[in-house]
Parts: sequence; structure tokens; C-alpha cells
Amino acid sequence: MGWVYLLLVLVASVWGFQPVCIKWLVAEWTPVDITFFRYLIMTVVLFTIAWTKGLKWRLPRHLWPHIAIMGFSGVLLNCVLQFEGLKTTTVINCTLISAMTPALTAMLAAILVRERMGILAWLGIVLSFIGILVVVSHGSLEAVLGIQFARGDVLCFGSQAAWAVFSVVSIAVLRELPVISETAWFSLAGAIWTGIYGLISGEIYLAPLDIWGTVSFIYTTFLAGLLMIVVWNYAVKRAGASVSSIFLNLMPIVGMVSGFLVLGEKIGAAQIAGAVLVIGGVFLTTHMAKSH
Repeated sequence: MGWVYLLLVLVASVWGFQPVCIKWLVAEWTPVDITFFRYLIMTVVLFTIAWTKGLKWRLPRHLWPHIAIMGFSGVLLNCVLQFEGLKTTTVINCTLISAMTPALTAMLAAILVRERMGILAWLGIVLSFIGILVVVSHGSLEAVLGIQFARGDVLCFGSQAAWAVFSVVSIAVLRELPVISETAWFSLAGAIWTGIYGLISGEIYLAPLDIWGTVSFIYTTFLAGLLMIVVWNYAVKRAGASVSSIFLNLMPIVGMVSGFLVLGEKIGAAQIAGAVLVIGGVFLTTHMAKSH
């Protein structure tokens, strides 16, 4: 099982470093450009894999609304909001905000699909939200009371809320389709939604990328996107969802270190306190609560 844990550490590390690449990319491409072309490529590759491996890929009509919602929330809203947010916030803040996604997803699952949650789970959600407030307000009580948060932080939080909606809706689709086919369909829906939005807003124009922009796009599309999704699902199948999700707590740590070392971002007391609260809250929500 040790090598499976190493794979999970690899996934968390790759996903934790991804915001650094996005930070480089948004300097050259719009968030709509990045999202549209990334998911268009993923759609082609994933449908090709599903077809060549003989996987079930046809989408039942009753799942069309689910895929439409997943593409809208999980691709258009999640990616565009996060990438736009990274223009004005730090990689450190972005990854810390992303760390509370499991707790946020658990809360939505309890509300929308009525999954049972214990007191510890709700306590974990509260701690996670407090942690995010500490991060986005930079530890200022006045900012919290006056609702004065940085635009980039708010956009990153919105992106994670959209991903939580996506995660809850995806449950029904995964019951009927393999992961690769499900990912191919929501990637296609997301590319369509993003393309429509891009045409209306005029934000799709393919500008040449420099060497770092090209490497960043390859990283986010093929390494963090296609390859790590496959590795993640492979590891989850063997280690279980609960154990695997523990390793996602490494993402904000990798993000903080990456932002500090690569971009020279500062790690302050608010970020450290927020990280402790968020990770502690996620642990309570996704693990300790399940043992009761």
C-alpha cells in the first residue's frame, strides 16, 4: 500500500503547484482562453480513450441536465472564477481557500441529497469557514465585520463553491458511467459553456504563449488535468475515498511553499492560522465524523 500513498502524495503535490502555473498563464491568456482550450483538448483525449478501451460512453438522456450543470459549475464557474481570482490574489490564499472544498461539499451534500452528518462534521465545517475568513480578511476583524475582502479571494471562494455543487451533482452520473466517460462528458459540456461565454464576452482570442506559458498550459492540461485524474481515481479505488482525501490536505502546504519559493509571496500569521483551521476543519468533517 506504500506505493499507493506515494501516488496520492504525487497527486496532491501536482495539484498544489497548479495555481503557480495558472498565475503565469493568466498573464498571457484570459481565464476563458485557458479553460476553453484546456477542456477542449481533454474532451478529445478522454473520448478517444473511452472509445478505444470499449468503455460505456453513451450518455442516457435523463443525465443530460446533470452534465449541463456539471459543465457550467465545475468548468465554467470553477475555472474562470479561480483563474480570474489569481490575477489579484496570491497562490497561497488561493490554495488555502481551495482546501476547504471537502467540507463545503459535505455541507451541500447534507442539504441537497440529505447525507447524514454528525456534530463533529458540522464543527469541522464551521472551523473551515472561520479559517477562510481569517485568510481572506488577513486576520482583520474590521474586514470581517465590514465585509471588505479582496476581490481575488472572493472569486476563489466562489470557484470552490461551484466545485462543491459539481461534486454533489456528479454522484448520480458516476453511478451509471465510468470515471473517464463521465469526465469526458462534463469536459465537453464545460468547453461548450465556456465557448458560448467567451464568444459573448469577446474573451476568446488565442495569443502566442512564451516558453513558460506553454509549459504551464501543458502542465495544467496533461499533467494536473488528464494524468492526475486517472492516478487519483486509481489510488482511490485501492486506498478508499476517506484515506485518499486525507492526502489532499497537503495541497495548501504545497501551495504555500510554492508561492513563497517560486513567486516570492509572503506567508503571514493569518495564512498560517487559516491553514491550521481549514485543515483541522476538513479533517473533522471528512474523517473523524465518519468514525462516529
